[in-house]
Amino acid sequence: MQKTFDIVIIGGGTTGLFATYYATMRGLDVLLIESQQRLGGKVMQFFPEKLIYDVGGLPEILGEQLVKQMEEQARRHQPPVVVGQFVTNIDQQEDGFTLTTSTKEKYQAKKVLLATGAGTFHAKRPEEWDALSPQSFKETVPTTLDDLVSYTDKHVVITGNSKVNVSWALYVSKVASEVTIINNQQTFQHITEEEQEALQNAQVNIYKNTKIKDFLIENDTLTGMIIKETSNHVEQTIKADCLITYNGISLQETPFTQWGIVMEKGRINVNACMETNVSGIFAAGDIVQYPGKTMLIATGYTDAMTAINHAHMQINPKAKEQVYSTVIYQTRK
Repeated sequence: MQKTFDIVIIGGGTTGLFATYYATMRGLDVLLIESQQRLGGKVMQFFPEKLIYDVGGLPEILGEQLVKQMEEQARRHQPPVVVGQFVTNIDQQEDGFTLTTSTKEKYQAKKVLLATGAGTFHAKRPEEWDALSPQSFKETVPTTLDDLVSYTDKHVVITGNSKVNVSWALYVSKVASEVTIINNQQTFQHITEEEQEALQNAQVNIYKNTKIKDFLIENDTLTGMIIKETSNHVEQTIKADCLITYNGISLQETPFTQWGIVMEKGRINVNACMETNVSGIFAAGDIVQYPGKTMLIATGYTDAMTAINHAHMQINPKAKEQVYSTVIYQTRK
């Protein structure tokens, strides 16, 4: 017989991570499902290198560090975490819900918490990507930054023509031996004069109107790349230990309406308990709206606590609406 979780949390961004921790702290049996291969949501996708200043108790913290600490917190009570599965269906049963994912896995839940934002953002690859080989290597190439220390003394190549690529190049140049941007256009989109000057001062190599022609791989490890300028077809070989591609994004929308969730202007209306129009399905984070709602990381934490507390009381009417962590952990010692 398949296990039924007290609550399944969909979305492993900052809101979903905190909801996972808080629910396990309250003693609930939790499953976290994230559609991407890594946790962290929009923070890791768009600004892992940016300093965040508006999270309580943290005067400033890098996005990647915040996610790292939140993941550590979320895993404190060792809940199961599933990555790389996009939830396609939520079917209501007499005693809860059946969730089906893109890999045809099915999970049973008494309650569901939606912490997905609008959906899953997928970074696009360079337009020449499909013609390149080997496929086994391409599948390992990331579309966002890893920990900064992993680029120490490396020859890092970043593809793209956006402000994001410039920001990443400047960040990585702090520790890398060499940083190169391959831009298939003549200009970068939306960058300022200050950022352009910073690129020059950081001595980042920039190849414009250029595409990747081939990878140089030895013993399954990237050692270099052959690039080609599109205007004069001149080819050259560059060193490369690490490759990151980010050539725009596409959004895979979460199928809320298919699940029976009522939307208004792209957001989910929730009541004071963070419950949607479907009894037993709660929502938190950027996807919800209510009077006074702000789209901040810290607000997602509050949303998550409210949702978990009221889901808990539906599961166990004797559960308290609010508990203090100091009391919980003192009792458990």
